[in-house]
Amino acid sequence: MRGRIAVAAALVLLLGGCASSTAPKSTAIGPSLITAGPEVRTATGEAARRAAEVTAAWPGSAAQQAWENGYFPLQDATEWLPEGAFHNGADKAAYLAGHVDLATTLPVSVSGTTEVVFADGSRLALPQRSAKTVFDSLTQRRSACAADCDTRLTVTAVRPGTTTVATSRGQAVIPVWEFTVTGYDRPFRYPAVLSQAPAPTTPAPVTGATTLRSVSADGLVLTAFVPQGSCGTVRPGEVHETDRAVVLIGRTTPAESGRPCNAALLSTPVEFRLSRPLGTRAVLGLADGRPQTPAPQ
Repeated sequence: MRGRIAVAAALVLLLGGCASSTAPKSTAIGPSLITAGPEVRTATGEAARRAAEVTAAWPGSAAQQAWENGYFPLQDATEWLPEGAFHNGADKAAYLAGHVDLATTLPVSVSGTTEVVFADGSRLALPQRSAKTVFDSLTQRRSACAADCDTRLTVTAVRPGTTTVATSRGQAVIPVWEFTVTGYDRPFRYPAVLSQAPAPTTPAPVTGATTLRSVSADGLVLTAFVPQGSCGTVRPGEVHETDRAVVLIGRTTPAESGRPCNAALLSTPVEFRLSRPLGTRAVLGLADGRPQTPAPQ
């Protein structure tokens, strides 16, 4: 599947029909798994129209190009702090407030480009994020510190390195800058290349959004989390398929009018059967149209 199954999309669901109590809102796993039947449940109604818009916009989009041909990390790839960081609250406050000093010379790239190397051996040349840009981003942090505001961190060395990240094209080795900070045995690491994934947009206010959980070995059954109110009932979901993408649509029945319930938001796993194996098709979120990957187990 070349890793192109999914990035976790936002859950957007308009819940109705429950008379809310004063209980605090919470999120929890709801009833047990709703299994897929032998038939494919094709999308219907307004959700089907929205799903058709999502899949029609996918081919040729910046997100699709980055997903299939570019560098689209599936995890937070903005920084890797050393294990055990931070040693104390003062150091953490200094880091978040941008109280970082430089006591070394920053390396300068000659070409201004670098490479991402994928597991299949393919390489992608991209603009290099300079060590100076990384350092400037650290000093520009503006988190307010309520205490320990006098502490400062000092960078004593900066060297090039690499790390491995999960991407839409499988595992990839990317270049990083390793910052040595006084008092820390292991470096603080930052990417020397930026994701090509477009910035997330505001999700559409739709009912039926789901979050992908897993894909069966044969690619015919996808499991996704469907949000619901504490009084609602989750029904078998529906799917919208094209030759390039799949959209999963959760279906719920609200509680009967006047039935008392709390404001908890539950999440129920539901299986969705496809008409053919998922293969290299992307699973797109109904709300935001972004590709999804299976949620960590």
